[in-house]
Amino acid sequence: MKRKCKIIKKIPLIASLAFLVGCTTTPEPKAFTSKADKYAYVKEYMRWYIKEQMDDKDLVGLSVALVDDQKIVWSEGFGYADKEKGIKATPQTRYRAGSITKLFTDMAVMKLSEEGKMDIDKPFKTYLPEFKIKSRFGSTDDITPRNIMSHHSGLPSEWLDRMFDSDPLPYTEHVNLINNEYVATKPNTVFSYSNLGLTLLGYSVEKVSGMQYAKYVDKVLLAPLDMIHSDLEMALSGENASKSYSKGKETNELAIGEVPAGALNTSVEELAHLAMMINADGKYGHQQLLKASTLKKMFTVQNANVPLDVGFKIGLGYFVDNELLGEKDTVYQHGGNTIAQNAYFAVSPHSKLGVVVMSNNAGTDAKNIANKLLQKTWEAKTGKKVEKKKLIVSHNSDFSGIYSTVIGKVTIEKGSKDEYIAKTNSGKFKLYKTKNNTYKLKYKLLGLIPLGDDELDKVELYTDEIEGNHVIVASMEGQTFLGGVKVEIPKHIPEVWHSYMGQYKIINNFEPKEWKIKETEFKIEDGFALIKQTYNSGEKSTTIIKPINDTEAIIEGLGRSMQETIYVKDGVVYAQGLRFEKIEKKK
Repeated sequence: MKRKCKIIKKIPLIASLAFLVGCTTTPEPKAFTSKADKYAYVKEYMRWYIKEQMDDKDLVGLSVALVDDQKIVWSEGFGYADKEKGIKATPQTRYRAGSITKLFTDMAVMKLSEEGKMDIDKPFKTYLPEFKIKSRFGSTDDITPRNIMSHHSGLPSEWLDRMFDSDPLPYTEHVNLINNEYVATKPNTVFSYSNLGLTLLGYSVEKVSGMQYAKYVDKVLLAPLDMIHSDLEMALSGENASKSYSKGKETNELAIGEVPAGALNTSVEELAHLAMMINADGKYGHQQLLKASTLKKMFTVQNANVPLDVGFKIGLGYFVDNELLGEKDTVYQHGGNTIAQNAYFAVSPHSKLGVVVMSNNAGTDAKNIANKLLQKTWEAKTGKKVEKKKLIVSHNSDFSGIYSTVIGKVTIEKGSKDEYIAKTNSGKFKLYKTKNNTYKLKYKLLGLIPLGDDELDKVELYTDEIEGNHVIVASMEGQTFLGGVKVEIPKHIPEVWHSYMGQYKIINNFEPKEWKIKETEFKIEDGFALIKQTYNSGEKSTTIIKPINDTEAIIEGLGRSMQETIYVKDGVVYAQGLRFEKIEKKK
């Protein structure tokens, strides 16, 4: 929230960094009812909330749309689509939807399935014959359109070379570039979000339909949904196109080649039509776009029998949330991020509500705004309060150890009673026990002063033993996900890997300046082989790798980008489409 602060003098310097005394927030609007508009207070509250978020996070432009059954009952723009020219953001402002594109790719597959042209349980190579990838788990026939849509195919997460670029790598080329790559896990082992998988899936849509991917999706989905100003172009341009911003300043929003995974350009007003179609069981206007039974298949949880997913739920493309509106009302959702734009789509067919939030700023929490709007609207429509279920853990084993996590290598040590200290690239965190037998995080500024944080305070952690893995499970607002897995110091690192240690330069560096890799070092530390990287942004990462032979190593951990193979060939290190060359020391 925006804080109007008076700094009291004579506060010790270190304390003033942690706390600005006398801070207040703009008052929240008081609740009221309106006979003319049952959502009047929701709109007023959300206008206040969005403006507070924009002021606090230095956001430039944002648009929202709210759907009740077959009507857009509220849509509005905030801030600017183009700050320099003074062009305001509106419901018609066109943004980049990012990964929400995947929903349209998945629906295109299901449309072909309805027509008998695709069987989502057949081997994926049936529909993309060029598909070939190495596996340590036997045949790749278990990779299917179904588990690609649910991100359980075991395919690598990314192909990072020219992902966002002024001359991006076309999506049709990816299938020929992965012949020397390995699948990360056996299919249906663990959720691992894969842009690469959806890019390949989109190419299979093209092969099966006999039409270019974008033309097919436009024909069977965008045009029938009256998304006439939406497109699947690699770059955002044309009428009502928003500029992109980072920290309040305009930034270059480069084109994306992975069109089926993230190239949708649209507005909140047009994307809201998707929610209307879902609320009508697949019908929009006078046309049945998808069968009601097809939507039911897409909303059916696919990973109920995957223990390592720790209760996290996903359907065919849509993330499934049984907590946001309470256990009896399920929400289906998906978000999207590009270099500096953010979007979120959520729909509840049971209550026939839908929300869309899109923004032109890096760092916008579009999901948080969308969820807040959906909850407030649901309460106004039903007259009930959302009942949040508390997470209570019956057991919690020792956190101590070294973990491969979603934020890299984390070392956790026992502190005082019921406390642990977690050391990360971002500094130190204190883990303290709650009444529910979970643990929460508190950041320590300069390793000294604990700071509270709105987002950190929502995260609860506990440990579990799952299929031979000691894991940290993270829970946030009722949603659980795999936070990290404990790793053991290897008994032996092949001798040749000691010769690989040292500084490296990246051969095919990212064009987006925010993503550029400044330094890369291979290092053996605390008995582990590590890849330590520093980016132009100042961010750092430490990845634990496990050499398995003289030329190949596996990234330790479970989940996105984990268990993937990096390999050395002719002195060059290959990882997710990136190439690194060792910097030889001057004699």
